[in-house]
Amino acid sequence: MQNKTPRLLIMMFLQYFVQGSWNMTMGLVLSTFGLSSIIGTSYALLGLATIISPLFVGMIADRFISSQKIMGALHLINACVLFSIPAFIEAQNGTMFLMLLFVVGILFYPTTALANSISFRHINGVKLFPVIRVFGTFGFMCIGFIMGQMGFSGSTVTYEIAAGSAIVLGLYCFTLPSTPPNAKGKKFSMRDLLCLDALSLFKDRNFSVFMICTVFLMIPKTAYSAYVPVFLKALGYDNAATMMQIGIATEVVFMFVLSFFLMRFGFKKIILCGAIVWIIRSLLFSYSAIDDNVMWIVIALMLQGICWDFFFTSGDIYVDHKAGPHIKAQAQSLRFVISNGVGLMFASSICGYLFNNTVTDKTPEIALTQWHEFWYYPAGVAAVVSVMFFILFKDTDLIFKKKDEVQKGAVAENNAN
Repeated sequence: MQNKTPRLLIMMFLQYFVQGSWNMTMGLVLSTFGLSSIIGTSYALLGLATIISPLFVGMIADRFISSQKIMGALHLINACVLFSIPAFIEAQNGTMFLMLLFVVGILFYPTTALANSISFRHINGVKLFPVIRVFGTFGFMCIGFIMGQMGFSGSTVTYEIAAGSAIVLGLYCFTLPSTPPNAKGKKFSMRDLLCLDALSLFKDRNFSVFMICTVFLMIPKTAYSAYVPVFLKALGYDNAATMMQIGIATEVVFMFVLSFFLMRFGFKKIILCGAIVWIIRSLLFSYSAIDDNVMWIVIALMLQGICWDFFFTSGDIYVDHKAGPHIKAQAQSLRFVISNGVGLMFASSICGYLFNNTVTDKTPEIALTQWHEFWYYPAGVAAVVSVMFFILFKDTDLIFKKKDEVQKGAVAENNAN
C-alpha cells in the first residue's frame, strides 16, 4: 500500500488538473466569445453524456478490462477532441462546439469514476481516500492559478492546455497499480449490460434519499461552477480562475480533516452540514451583488471546502461502503451518473433558464441587481434539500465501526481481490 499511494496521488492530481483546464471557466470562455446563451445547454449536454457512458464503462472495468487501461485510453482519445474545440469557439460556431463538448463528456467523465474505483481498490477508503482526493484539489488549484495569472480565464487556450495534460495523464495511467476486473470470467448477461447490480443499491431507502438529494443539490452546485466566473466578471474581477482558488484552498483543509469528522459524527450530520452551507453560500453571493465589499465574495468562496467535501466527497465514501466488492466500479459510476449525469443535466437546464431570464441587462448596475435575484433560487433549493435529507435519511451503518474493524474489513476485501 505504501508503494501504491504516491502513484494514486499523482493520478488524482492530473485527473483534476485536466478537468479544471477545460471545465473551470467554460462559462466565461463562452461568454467572452458571445456564446453566453448556450452556457446552460453546454452543461446539460455534459450531464447527458455522463448518463450514457460511465455505467457501461464501469461494467467493463468490473468484468473485462483493467480499470487503469480503460482510463488511459479514454484520456488519450479525449486529447484529440479537446485540441479541435478552440477553432469552433473562436468562430462562434455554437453547434459544433456543443457536439464536440458532448464527445468530451462521453470520454472524460467515466475516468473520474474509474479514478475513484482504482483508489478504493488499493487503499482503506475511510482513512486514505480523502488524502488522495485532496491531491485532485491540488491539481484543480494549480491549473486555476496558471489560467488566472496568465490571463487565460476567458481564453480558448484553456482547451489546448487540457489536451496536452490529457496526453500526459493518458500515458501515466498505464503505469498505475494493476486493477483487474473483480468479476472477470463470470458469465455475461443483460443484467450486467444494464448495470442492474449497481442499480439494486436503490433498494436501500437511505441510499435513494441521498441520491435524490444529490440530484437537487446539483442546482446550487451548477449555479456556482457554471456562472460564478461570469458573476465575478460582472463584479469587475478579471482573474476569475485565480479568485476561485480561494475556495479550492479550503477544500484542501477540510479534505484532511474529513475522515476525523466522518468517524466522529457519521454520514448524516456531515452530509447535512454540507447541504446547509450551500444555502449560506448562495445567500452571500446574492448579497455581494448589491454590496461592493469584497469580504462577502471571499467568505462565499471560502465555504467551498465544506460545501464540496462534506456533501460530495463524503458521498463518494458512502457509496463505496454501500457497494459490494464485485460492483464497486459500477457503484462509483452510478454515483457519478446520478450527480454529474441526471443531476447536471437537470440542474443545467434549470440554471440556464434562470440565467437567461433573470440576468438580461447589459448595464452593470441593473445586471448586478438581477444577479442578486438569481442567487436566491439556488439558496431556496439547498434549503429544501437540507430539510428533506434531515427528515428522511436515517443511515448510521458502517461508518460507526471502530477503526480496527474498518481496517480488518479492508484487509479481508484485499485478500478476496
